[in-house]
Amino acid sequence: CVLAVYVLAAAFDPSEVTNAEYLQFVQATHRSAPEYWIHGRFPTGRGTEPVVLVNFDEAESYCRFVGKRLPTVEEWRSTCEAGKLKKRGDIWEWTSTEVDIGGRTYMALCGPANTCDCSHRYLPQWKNSVKGFRCVQVATPVT
Repeated sequence: CVLAVYVLAAAFDPSEVTNAEYLQFVQATHRSAPEYWIHGRFPTGRGTEPVVLVNFDEAESYCRFVGKRLPTVEEWRSTCEAGKLKKRGDIWEWTSTEVDIGGRTYMALCGPANTCDCSHRYLPQWKNSVKGFRCVQVATPVT
């Protein structure tokens, strides 16, 4: 009898979702573009910058659209502490981790810059010019 051990590891996107990547989602789903975009397009020269001014639901929807999900705080922090997170911008990143504060559900955000700080709490519907996200995909089991 052979015992197989399965380990699931989250495969992180190489960096935060960019304006150019998010544009494909906006066009395919007919969702609203971020407020700083002009006529539904990101400003010239900003295609490789992280998309910002998206709320939790928009970030989560984008990840589902590409067949992925938002990371948990634990996944984000452990990947960051291992030195495996590339950052394009000085932004906080949405996670799927909920935090109850006084009976209200906030979402935990991680970042910014090259820190592994995950102490920021934000209501899911809020948007900010320093809030972005990246997606993860659960890798195939390894035996």
